[in-house]
Amino acid sequence: MASTVVNPHDKMRARDVGRVARGEQAPRPPHEPGSVDDSPPPPPPAEAEGGTTVELRTAPCDFRFPTQNQTRHCYVRYLEYHRCMKAKEGDKSECDKFQRYYRSLCPTDWVVEWNRQREEGIFPGPI
Repeated sequence: MASTVVNPHDKMRARDVGRVARGEQAPRPPHEPGSVDDSPPPPPPAEAEGGTTVELRTAPCDFRFPTQNQTRHCYVRYLEYHRCMKAKEGDKSECDKFQRYYRSLCPTDWVVEWNRQREEGIFPGPI
């Protein structure tokens, strides 16, 4: 009896054959080894209405906030922006990064509410 070496990727597993037979799974298309590209093509750049390219970025990783819950990160970035604006007396150019950070992290409803509270003088945070 001659033994042949079978590449495990050339044959479907028994459970896959059963799923194909029951109509739960489509058969795998044949392809040449190494011919399948691992990564999808890059998305086209986002463009604004005027035809200019829009750069989309979010806040960088911050070691102070290692968990997935970014609520505190959002709040701290909001406070940092307004502290910067107060310290720089309205010079917005140096504080733009903090504004970009909190806008990318915080829900709009929260920001609207916090802005309202600041205007009324009842904001609970230390600015």
